[in-house]
Amino acid sequence: MLRKLFVVLLMFVSLCGCQPKEEIPEVPVVTEEPAVLPAFDYHFSPHVISDLYKEEYGEAVEVEFYRFCDALSQGETSFPSISREHFFELLQIAECCFPFAALIERDSVVCNGGNCTFAYRCDSEEIPQKMQEFEEKVSTVIQEALPYEEEDWLKALRLYTAVSQKDIYDQEHSLEDMLLTSSYRAITEDIGICQEIAGEYIYYLLQAGIEAFPCSSLSKDRSLAHAWALVELDGQYYHIDPTYGTQYPDSLFFFGMNEKQREYYGDFDPADYVYAESDTLHFTADSDRFRDLWLAEKYAVDPAEREIRYTEVYTGEEKVYEY
Repeated sequence: MLRKLFVVLLMFVSLCGCQPKEEIPEVPVVTEEPAVLPAFDYHFSPHVISDLYKEEYGEAVEVEFYRFCDALSQGETSFPSISREHFFELLQIAECCFPFAALIERDSVVCNGGNCTFAYRCDSEEIPQKMQEFEEKVSTVIQEALPYEEEDWLKALRLYTAVSQKDIYDQEHSLEDMLLTSSYRAITEDIGICQEIAGEYIYYLLQAGIEAFPCSSLSKDRSLAHAWALVELDGQYYHIDPTYGTQYPDSLFFFGMNEKQREYYGDFDPADYVYAESDTLHFTADSDRFRDLWLAEKYAVDPAEREIRYTEVYTGEEKVYEY
């Protein structure tokens, strides 16, 4: 309004030459300051674990698992364990809670008298350096994906896209390669199969303080085995599949799915789902909160306006998802 008034005054003075010339005071331009969002204060933690594993193995497993992580980070070649089976339970938890453990040569594990010894796939003296490189890679991915302190679901969405855009699905993976399958490979080499990519995504979520754990199933005709993540957001569970996302890295087709949507994409029967390698667990994911985003591609998050602008894949229509 002030700018329009200023223009009218200028026009009036130029048309009325008989009027005495007076210096017109400069009108200050008032601009609205853009909303400043706090940065996400992320620091790598060597100690993260899904709450589900604590429920499955007992609260004591958390302290033991963190000691296990510390031992591996320092290149130690032995760890106290009550049995070989228990040691491999720790390795199983590590798949998505400390992927660095993939450097242990599993065939080398020997357990006797409450202690397990093992070797690495590299010289043990190289382990501290490799741990530093691993930490830097994880930190870079998370810091670039999460610039702001936002709601957990937005962090999960941004990390979903980060993984979908950075990773390549390994089409050449063979049955012989299954012994080397690890989330560590997906993190460090940006390539993997579903187990590796899902585990990588879960690890990033845990690093960001978001509860998540693996989910897997055979297709209804038993022709396909697949793994993805079950993620808890605001008290609800959602299926999120970053591996399928690598096929459509600019979309949100496989983010925040409920059971019906998960079943539709892949022909999986919810009755067959295995959560965190356990046949006894069951979870319900029935929320359609993110339904409007399932057909979104070429999206952009505007945190200041609290909206996501996207193109609907079938219609090409530009739409806005407000939050």
